[in-house]
Amino acid sequence: MIKKLTLASLLTSGLLYADTIGGEFFIGMYSHTPSGYASYTEPYTGLGLGTSADLEDTLHWESNENIFLKAYIEHPAPLIPNVKVAFTQLSHEGTGEVGNDFVWGGIHIPTLGTIENSLDISKYDLTLYYELLDNWAEADIGVTLGYIDGNIDVTALTGFEPFSFSHTESTDFSLFMPTLYGKARFNIPSTDISLQFEGDIFSYDDTTFYTYELSARYTFSMGLGIEAGYKALHLDSQDLVDGLVVDMDFDGPYAAVVWDF
Repeated sequence: MIKKLTLASLLTSGLLYADTIGGEFFIGMYSHTPSGYASYTEPYTGLGLGTSADLEDTLHWESNENIFLKAYIEHPAPLIPNVKVAFTQLSHEGTGEVGNDFVWGGIHIPTLGTIENSLDISKYDLTLYYELLDNWAEADIGVTLGYIDGNIDVTALTGFEPFSFSHTESTDFSLFMPTLYGKARFNIPSTDISLQFEGDIFSYDDTTFYTYELSARYTFSMGLGIEAGYKALHLDSQDLVDGLVVDMDFDGPYAAVVWDF
């Protein structure tokens, strides 16, 4: 009887401690180049549809760098999902001339004029996921509850000194999105190198959104490592706020410091 209890105790202990609580923390820098267009039609201005403004040629946005953060918490409890939280920021500014008949909300430039404008986006993610594989090949799948909070400011500068004047349109927008999440990592045997793909996707009604990362990581001692790769974000939506239509892409390289504990 004692032998049976001891065996049962060992088996139970092995199941309970086959895995422990662990996770990863990231802090990185993302260099992103914009492409696509945006337009804003303010109701009741009588100015007609907003100009389909090219992000690079009309709004004069250029490549920029922003910080991003990620953290994963994994545990051995069955059925309860693991957790990932993330924060990504995107910001751009532009100044330059626009062509005739530029319209943005209540702004109308009938002849050549200059605009100053800016974009700020903050994206917050809470991901619940399960591990499908956990050895040299790892695979996770889950759902991300994402929230985008942003603002576009456009200021028109028309006329000539001392008779020039300005008009600013500030457009705030936000969007909640549940996205399908997936990650695959391949740990190269006999090395400290791993390759990874991670992404989210959402498409419904007038909104399509996706983001993905392709990366390589080298891990030093004590779980500290460096990761570098390519990151992309796409947002095509008419649901951010009334009158605002965007079809925007931001992509480019990134680098991060990682602690895997």
